[in-house]
Amino acid sequence: MDYRVSYEHSLVSAPEDFIVQVPSQLVGDVPANIPRALLPEFIGELILSRSPQIGRIRRLRIL
Repeated sequence: MDYRVSYEHSLVSAPEDFIVQVPSQLVGDVPANIPRALLPEFIGELILSRSPQIGRIRRLRIL
């Protein structure tokens, strides 16, 4: 399944400095059997695994 999300993130070099706000991003290939309660955590880990320059994610919202 595909989900549209928004979030803020920091870089690996400065994990405490949230410098980028992503207003909308399409995250694809999310398995349909993920429980709704675990979806934000799963999507956050998916984004981190696909983008190694991202340090931390905060304010992740499913749109």
